[in-house]
Amino acid sequence: MARRRSERLTAVIREIEALAKRLRADVRRAARETGLTKNLERAAATLRKQAAEVAALVEKYAHELRMELAKGSTPRRSTARRKKAA
Repeated sequence: MARRRSERLTAVIREIEALAKRLRADVRRAARETGLTKNLERAAATLRKQAAEVAALVEKYAHELRMELAKGSTPRRSTARRKKAA
């Protein structure tokens, strides 16, 4: 009896696999017909371009901030030394 149960289980699993394979093929066919892949590729290219622009801006602002902080951190000369030097 255990043999028959496993045979039925094997048959059900094969049927599920066949249905899944057919479903996958149908979804691929529908996506191809609607041009979805081209739209997704175009959107991905646009997103990559925008991400590169954002990264460049972040790099620019970080550099500007570092330069501003470097300017402000120089030690000031005392007023007595400035008067003597002038």
